[in-house]
Amino acid sequence: MSKYLAFFAVLFVCGLVTPSWAQDGSARPEDNPTRDQKVQFNGLGRTILNNTALTGELLETDSTTARGLTDGEFLLDVNINAQPNDKTEVQGILRIRNEFGGFFGAGVDVEVRELWARGLIGDVLRYRVGDFDHKMTPYTFFLPDEEGMVNEAALFQPQKDVIYYEQFYTGNNERRLQGGHLDFGLNFPAILNDLDAEAFIARIRPTDFFTTPTRLVGGGSLNLTTQRLQDTVGAFATVGVNWVNTWDDLQVGAVTSGIRNNVLSVNFDVLVLENKQLKLNVLGETGRSNLQTLVEQEKVESEESDTFLDAGVELTLKEQKVRIKANFLDVGPDFFSMAAQSRRVDLTQSKTFYNRIGNDRAFRMPSLFDLSRDRGIYNFGIADRLMNYDPRYANVMPFGQATPNRRGLQLNVSYGEAESPIEATLGAAFLSEIRGSGTFELKRFTQIRATANVNIHRMLDWSNTCRVTLGLQQESTTRDGGEIEQVDLSSTLLDVGLEAELFPRFDVLLGGKFLTASGSDYVPEIVQLNDIRDFPGRFVAEDSESLVGAGLRYRFRNDIYLTIQYQQFNLEREMDPVNDYGLRQVFAQYNMNF
Repeated sequence: MSKYLAFFAVLFVCGLVTPSWAQDGSARPEDNPTRDQKVQFNGLGRTILNNTALTGELLETDSTTARGLTDGEFLLDVNINAQPNDKTEVQGILRIRNEFGGFFGAGVDVEVRELWARGLIGDVLRYRVGDFDHKMTPYTFFLPDEEGMVNEAALFQPQKDVIYYEQFYTGNNERRLQGGHLDFGLNFPAILNDLDAEAFIARIRPTDFFTTPTRLVGGGSLNLTTQRLQDTVGAFATVGVNWVNTWDDLQVGAVTSGIRNNVLSVNFDVLVLENKQLKLNVLGETGRSNLQTLVEQEKVESEESDTFLDAGVELTLKEQKVRIKANFLDVGPDFFSMAAQSRRVDLTQSKTFYNRIGNDRAFRMPSLFDLSRDRGIYNFGIADRLMNYDPRYANVMPFGQATPNRRGLQLNVSYGEAESPIEATLGAAFLSEIRGSGTFELKRFTQIRATANVNIHRMLDWSNTCRVTLGLQQESTTRDGGEIEQVDLSSTLLDVGLEAELFPRFDVLLGGKFLTASGSDYVPEIVQLNDIRDFPGRFVAEDSESLVGAGLRYRFRNDIYLTIQYQQFNLEREMDPVNDYGLRQVFAQYNMNF
């Protein structure tokens, strides 16, 4: 207990000395385009101190792994924003970072974290060069959400905010790129209401001039909105055309092979009917992908194409605050969209904490503990093949909405709004494979997802916040056939949380994540470029994971807070009980946006 008290004492002092001269409450420059200042300084300061301990049955036979680790960082990002004239803006972020224990300048890193310029040409064309965030549709250019969460408790949000900030996640499924972006809009007097057009290009991988070619991604979109028809229903439509091309440049160096991936789609949203009581929309997206393997002089060595269709209806009951959506999904087995199917979590990356454990120094597979805190396994890059995934966390749609080889129905019902006493959603997916893997038997997938935010303070008209959060995901995968073909894997993930404001700006946080997985499946194994091995080793799970914690948080302001937490993780595997282990962490985090 004494070491924890000393640990928190150090953090409290460090947190208080984090630079406070910039706590002026000014908005970020890009959110305040009408400011008069030529140059503004904003940014973020962060202090994290963490103590992690390894426990469990594993330690009885493990004599090499450290029982405890202490680490942390002190970080300051200074955002320098300049506006030399009313049509040009330049911004850069200078980072100063020091590892915990690096005193007197030792271990200090200084780097440029972000740099971009944007402006307006002829009062029509907007441009941006350098770093930018970009998103199109879930099938063309998109960053799917990570697994391991359904409706995450506020307790886990500080560590997840660090991951999002470090990996440039905006919360809108955008990917961070470095290149150039153009866009403009037009208004029309009749029939069409407006047209928005954009185009972009970025380099996502440099060449080594020998075996790895430069990889680029580019594309654009056109979005048309019609005017409302002059009748009682007031119908109108939005139609978009999207194109993304990812390709390797074989003209530089001695590189002789690469790939080219084109995706073209059309999305639509037609407002069929709207009045005071309801709104009815028909919406969806359809398109095609093409993947080519290139050799010298960019000759096509192999090629495969496939299509997708996602179409449905959405009904909004305005007075009841209810939204109902149903859609049919058909994503071909060979549909491949690199910029939409690349996952956030890369299971092949080294973990920051206890990457290897046991006397045999085996790699520790990522768990709920890592998914909630370890930035080392997260990425925003674009992979050139379908990435590995853990079926315990996501087996139905591991690559998001664009997961290939899926056909079936999706349903979603939501109730309430962010400020409602109760906000809830219920979603279901009933899918199957389109093409079997080494067999004519097809896997069947079922997914149920439910979330609820119960705002007790809204119900009782309290001035202090009191909120309960709940989230549930149940997945099932089955396949009939002979003994070697049969598949039966099920998993349940539960999220619970409590956020209670005892005194103004002083919160008590409680949270838990619970996962159980049982059964077996054949997880697709990529042996070449998106070629799947028919019968890899069978994946068997009889696992349970739990991550629970409690903490305190004081909010100096909405964007400045200090939190101190204790979290406890346990993994139990019925198939390998001697290697069960647990992780305990005590950490404190001070965060300041200025």
